[in-house]
Amino acid sequence: MSLDRFFYPESVAVIGASSDETKIGYEIVKDLKDGGYKGKIIPINKKGGEILGFKAYPSVLDYPDKIDIAILSIPAKFTPDAAEECGKKGIFGIIVVASGFAEVGNVKLEEQLVSVCKKYNVRLLGPNVVGTLNSVIKMNASFAPYLPYPGSIGMISQSGAMIIALDARTLRDKIGMSHLISIGNMGDLEFSEVTDFLNSDKNVSCISLYTEGLKQGRRFIETTKRITKPIIMLKSGVSQHGTVAAASHTGSLAGSHKVYDGALKQAGVVRAYSIDELFDFSLTLSLQPEMKGDHLIVVTNGGGIGVLATDAAEANGIPLNDPADELKQKIGSIIPSFGSLRNPIDMSAMATRKMYADTIRTAMEDESVDAVLAMYCEVADLDPLEAAKGIEDAFTSTKRRVPLVAAFVGGKASDKASDYLIENKIPSFSAPDLGVRAIAALRKHNILKGKICNSPEKPHGMQSDEVKSRISSFILSGKNSLDERDSKEIFSLYGIKVNKTILAKTKEEAEKLSKDLAFPLAAKIESPDVLHKTDVGGVKLNLSSVDEVSKAFDEIVSNVRRNVKDARIDGVVLQEMVQDGIETIIGTVNDPTFGPTVMFGTGGITVQVLKDVSFRVAPLCRSDAYDMINETLAGKLMKEFRGRKALDSEAVADAIVRFSWLAYEHPEIKSIDANPMIVNVDGSIVVDARILL
Repeated sequence: MSLDRFFYPESVAVIGASSDETKIGYEIVKDLKDGGYKGKIIPINKKGGEILGFKAYPSVLDYPDKIDIAILSIPAKFTPDAAEECGKKGIFGIIVVASGFAEVGNVKLEEQLVSVCKKYNVRLLGPNVVGTLNSVIKMNASFAPYLPYPGSIGMISQSGAMIIALDARTLRDKIGMSHLISIGNMGDLEFSEVTDFLNSDKNVSCISLYTEGLKQGRRFIETTKRITKPIIMLKSGVSQHGTVAAASHTGSLAGSHKVYDGALKQAGVVRAYSIDELFDFSLTLSLQPEMKGDHLIVVTNGGGIGVLATDAAEANGIPLNDPADELKQKIGSIIPSFGSLRNPIDMSAMATRKMYADTIRTAMEDESVDAVLAMYCEVADLDPLEAAKGIEDAFTSTKRRVPLVAAFVGGKASDKASDYLIENKIPSFSAPDLGVRAIAALRKHNILKGKICNSPEKPHGMQSDEVKSRISSFILSGKNSLDERDSKEIFSLYGIKVNKTILAKTKEEAEKLSKDLAFPLAAKIESPDVLHKTDVGGVKLNLSSVDEVSKAFDEIVSNVRRNVKDARIDGVVLQEMVQDGIETIIGTVNDPTFGPTVMFGTGGITVQVLKDVSFRVAPLCRSDAYDMINETLAGKLMKEFRGRKALDSEAVADAIVRFSWLAYEHPEIKSIDANPMIVNVDGSIVVDARILL
C-alpha cells in the first residue's frame, strides 16, 4: 500500500483543535497555516465555531468531503473512539501525538488503538509522536514550531523531542530536508515501511534515521538491502543488553552495539555515532554522488590544514596517494612554482578564486580521481567568499561528476562562505577532519552497497531434518543445555568438523579409553551444571600418558566438586589435542531484535577480555563471513607472516556460514558456543562446544 496519501495529503483534520493558544491543538492548526500548506485544514472541535480562520466541525463525520489524514491532539484515553470515527469516515491515516501508551506501560490502551485502526484499515503514525513535516508541500503537520530547511533528506526519528531539536538545527546548519517524520511507539508504521516510502519518493535523495530500537530488525534489514538511496542511522542505547547474560560467551558479548553494527553493515546502512555525524553524513550523501574508488585529492591554500587532512584521511581508511604524473603537469601550470604538487596539493597563500576553480576542475575531470576535498584557511589576500565562489565555479563547470566537499577554517567570514557553498549544493565543514570524515561516509556507502548479499546460498551436506528431530527430543525430555558430545553431534550433522570426544565415567574407564587415542590428550569435565569449564578447574591439557590421564581425572572431579557445589558430574571427556593453529570462537545467539545472529572472533579463555568479535544476522553469504573474519584480530593472525603459511580462512568462512544456517533453521537454539575452534593451515576443527535451547 502506497503511503503517498499519508505524507502528501490534500486534506488534514486536527481532532482536538482549539482556539486556546496554550493547547497543542491550537499549535498544530497554526503550524499548518503558518507553514504555507495549500491543502484543506479542517479543525475538529466539539463546540464547532471557527479556529484561526478555519471553520471547525464537531466531528470528522460532519465534514462533507474526504479527509486524507487526521492528527489526534486529544488525551490518550479518547484516541480509540476518535480512531473509530476516522475509520467510519474513510480517513486514510491518523497521527496520534498523545503520550501515555506503551512507553509508560499502558500496553492495553495502545493495543486497543491499533486494533481499531486495523479494523478499518487506517494507517497509524505513533502514538507518542510530534507529527510529520514535509517541506515540499509546506506541510507542518506537527507541533514543531517551523518547517525544516528545504532539501532532499528524508529523516525519521523515534524520539519526538529529537524531532524538534533537529528541526531547529536544520535551519542553523542549512541541512536540507524534504521530510522530518516522528515515528514514536511504532504501533503500526515503523522504520521499514516508512524507509521504503522515502526510497520511492522523488523528492528524497538520502534517508536519515535516529533510532532507539527496531521492532522488526530482520524486516528492516531485508527492506534496506533493496533500497538504492544512501541510508545513515544514529542508534542510541548501545550498552550491553545481555541476551543470554553469562550463560554463554556469545550471549554476554552480544551487546546492542556489536549486533547492530554487524546488522547495519549487512543492510548497507552507514552508521553515525553522534548527532554531528548524522547531520554531516546526511548533508554530504544527499548532495554528492557516490565515491566509487579510494583516490581522494585534497586541494588547499595552507600546509597546516593539509597535514591535518592527511592524518584524517589515513585514520578514515582513505590514505592520500600522489596525483598521476599527467595530472601533476596540468596542475603545475596553474599553481605557483613554490606550491606543492603532492597530495595535498598546496596552492599556497597566493591562491586566487581562479586558481581554486582551475585546480579543482582539473582534478575532478581526471579519470584517476574519485573525490576532491577543497580546503581554505583564512588569509588576508583572498576573501573566503571568493574562494567559495571559485570552488562553486569548478563544481558547475566540470562535466565529470565526482564528490566535491569543502572545509573552511576561519572566523565568521569563513562560516558565511561555507553557508554559501551549502546553499549551492556543495557540503562544507569547519575543519579538515570533518570534511574527510564526510567523504569517508560516501566511500563507505559505496562499499557497503557493493557487498550486499540478498540470497545466501545454503551449503551442501546439512542434515536439517535430523537435527530438528534431535532438538525436539531434547526439549521433550526437558534438556535445555546440551553437553559437549551432543553439541558436537549436531555440529557434525551440519558438516562442521569436530574432534573425537569420548566420555569416561570412571577413572578406570578413562585409563582404558586413553590407550586407544593418540597422545597428547585433553581431559574436560562433563556436567550440565558447568558452562565454563576452565574457570572451575575442569580442564587439563597436554596429557602425555595413561598415568597423567588417571591423575587428571581425579583432579578435575575434585576441582569441580569444590568449586561448583552440588554439581551433577557425568564423567570426564577425553580428546586428542589439536596441534598448532590459533584459537577462535564461533557462536550464535537468538537476538531479541534480529533473531538468530552469528559471531566470530578470537577464542579461548581470553575471549571475554579481548572481546575481539564480529556479528552478523543469520543466514550469511560467504562474503559476509569473510567480512567478519577481516574485522577481527583473529583474521589478521590468520594471514601469512614471518615464514608461516596463511591459515585456512576458507574453512573458517565455511564453518561460519554453516553455523549461521544451524541457528537460522532451528530458532529453538538459544545460543551456541564453539570455543575454541582451532584454525591451522589445513582447516578448522571445533574442540569444545555447548548448545543452549
